[in-house]
Amino acid sequence: MRDRARITDQRVPLRLTKMWRTIGAMQHSSPARQRFASLIRRPDPQVPLAEAALAIAWEDQGGPDPHGCVAHLDAIAAAATQRVAAADDSGLRVLALNSYLFGELGFYGDPGYQRNPDPANSYLDRVLERRTGLPIMLSLIYLEVGWRLGMPVYGLALPGHFLVRLCDPEGDHVIDPFSGGATWSMADCERQIASYYGEAGPELTAMLIAAPGRGAILARILRNLKQTHMARGDTTRALAAVERLLLLDTSDPGELRDRGLLRLRAGRLNAALEDLERYARQNPAATDLAEIKSIARGMVERVAQQN
Repeated sequence: MRDRARITDQRVPLRLTKMWRTIGAMQHSSPARQRFASLIRRPDPQVPLAEAALAIAWEDQGGPDPHGCVAHLDAIAAAATQRVAAADDSGLRVLALNSYLFGELGFYGDPGYQRNPDPANSYLDRVLERRTGLPIMLSLIYLEVGWRLGMPVYGLALPGHFLVRLCDPEGDHVIDPFSGGATWSMADCERQIASYYGEAGPELTAMLIAAPGRGAILARILRNLKQTHMARGDTTRALAAVERLLLLDTSDPGELRDRGLLRLRAGRLNAALEDLERYARQNPAATDLAEIKSIARGMVERVAQQN
């Protein structure tokens, strides 16, 4: 089995191997990565979502620690407290918060995010500063402010769109922060699911409308960033996104494969081969295995010719 799984028996020079491992260790020791890893080690309901999202932004952007943006969320919630508290029921409280966030503060969804991928749309500090971003980031702000106000809100991670849901005895409200707080019916949610999965049965629908954990929300942010960085040709940041995805779920075979391929692209051959061999061992029936083996062999051969 070991021989079948091994992608190649060639090895890169020891000098380069040591250099790549040193570079990898330096990246992993960054304060932002350490903070992210520390935060996500907590039980999922206790993970501070905004702080972890800010750690993602900090690692990608560098510069000063953006942790102070938590105080910005505190200030938004404090300013909305009286108007939300004055509302008589949950529907009116949603309207009051919507009026403040999307009316007075002017948060809005970036309509060109699919046409022109911009990582700033996934960085919480930049979204707070620019007041625009992806659906999941505007929803994260809504959640954080709502939690501070005592509202029973949670995420609704539909395929292709992220929403906020408020459930209490007074009513069930689905809110779209990307569209200025527009409300969705459950029929709208089912149509969104059907647009990706066709006729979804009740079990799949129930699974998709269940509240995602905080780790799952962070994973979705990182997957968005991974795709954005890859579209922009930024291998270093795409790789960093995958590394953090694997911190969230070490067993994800797709991310293990992608880390290997991105390490190949970044020139970290030995680490890449370790990832791809592990992927091959753990997923012997994978449909892309022959292609991955071919890519790995070709990369090693080219590097060997250059040394």
